[in-house]
Amino acid sequence: MQIMEDINEIVIIDDNKTDCFISQNICSLTFSKASIKTFNSGVLALHYFKETSKVKRVIPTNSIDLILLDINMPVMNCFEFVRKLGKMDFFKKNPIDVYFLSSSNNEKDIYEALSIAFCSGYIIRSLTKEKLNEAMTVKNKKEYFLINNSKSIKTHIRN
Repeated sequence: MQIMEDINEIVIIDDNKTDCFISQNICSLTFSKASIKTFNSGVLALHYFKETSKVKRVIPTNSIDLILLDINMPVMNCFEFVRKLGKMDFFKKNPIDVYFLSSSNNEKDIYEALSIAFCSGYIIRSLTKEKLNEAMTVKNKKEYFLINNSKSIKTHIRN
């Protein structure tokens, strides 16, 4: 679990410019010292990770601490993105907290997202400082922490 003061770099991946802008502002308010990079597609973000790892050989542990990832994006959705990210050497050596962002509170979508090993949490939009703070303070990353407190989902995740 990241200590909130230790967040150095945040990557936001969202095809919706308005949502990306909101997420960037919330992150700026929550992590005032963090550098924030935004991408409007998973393809561009993966390219950035590949190029950065080539230049630095490996991304230092403190380089990227947090990824906020929109679930529904054209070309490459979040599930394909995390599969590709998980195969990258730097991610294997230095896991990054990846939080999925979605307007969907559909239990099937949430369960599918949280069953992915690389998913640190699922945040239902709209993103707020409070939701982000709660996500970052969850002690057990595999425990579901949905703000709406859906008991049936919590039961599925814990089993």
